Amino acid sequence: MTLIMWGSSYALITLGALLAHNPGPWLSAGVRALMALLGILLCYGLHRLLRRLSYRSFRTRAIVAGVIAPFVAEGYAWVNYFAFAYAHGRVARFHIVNWNDAASTILLWTWFFIAWTGLYLAIEYNFDARHESQRSAELRSMAQAAKLRALSNQISPHFLFNSLNSISALILDGRSAEAERTLARLAEFFRTTLSIDPMIDVTVEREFELHRRYLAIEQVRYPDLVVDVVLPEDLRSAIVPALILQPLVENAIKHGVATSPPPTHIIVAAMRDGDLLALSVVDTGKPEVERQAPLSEGVGTANVRQRLAEYFGDSQSLVLTPGLGRFEARITMPLRFGS
Repeated sequence: MTLIMWGSSYALITLGALLAHNPGPWLSAGVRALMALLGILLCYGLHRLLRRLSYRSFRTRAIVAGVIAPFVAEGYAWVNYFAFAYAHGRVARFHIVNWNDAASTILLWTWFFIAWTGLYLAIEYNFDARHESQRSAELRSMAQAAKLRALSNQISPHFLFNSLNSISALILDGRSAEAERTLARLAEFFRTTLSIDPMIDVTVEREFELHRRYLAIEQVRYPDLVVDVVLPEDLRSAIVPALILQPLVENAIKHGVATSPPPTHIIVAAMRDGDLLALSVVDTGKPEVERQAPLSEGVGTANVRQRLAEYFGDSQSLVLTPGLGRFEARITMPLRFGS
């Protein structure tokens, strides 16, 4: 910016002098080149000064520049005036001969430096604003990631507690062999889930496979539990937040299967709803009993709701629908496919 301003002003003033047939145009051009170099150095000095104040607020830097720039401009204007006076033979008589010329020179370069300072501050303000915006975006992203990770971390202890309860119940019932198989399945499940970063997305196919393994553990405890997984071929590669269904599947076991006489049934399904992906977890049991929505949501359901809000904003929903002998938890989110 500085080179463009000084280069263009030098070219325009020199061209004007040549067209006006001023005396000694080439000598004046040489002096003007030296003065342009001095001006560039002065602007660079102002730039370095403002850079040293970069830790201060923009307002402070603007005040400093506004105070110093007129003095620099005034000094440069007088040096410029006397340099041309010297070049035209007024040696050792550094006094003002033509006040009009002096005033014109002072006004020209004062406004030039003021314009440079204003443009410099405008550019710096733009950079500051962009930097602050980027920094704010990074902080928001870091905060969101930390919040999502904290929400996801609350799920694993909840699931582990429920699973260990199932194994403990088998041991207390004297079903040691089944408890051992369940423990092996639990270990396999954890080997799989611990390899997944809860901050990334997974395909619906992989998400459903994880829940097949979890429900296989629960089927040891509830032998009459029937599990159906409905996944259309065209939705297998759709992507969802990892483990987003886990709390809902756990709730279906805890509040549906565990409190109903056999046989019980759980359906985990995916379906397309326009531009949205719908995932549902339905549990059935006690067909003569009207299920009720909980008075307050538990940790798992609240986590799912918060994670969805963090991921998708208002373009998502979690609807809990009780019915006669059944309860459905249904998630909707934007339909996305992995690259």
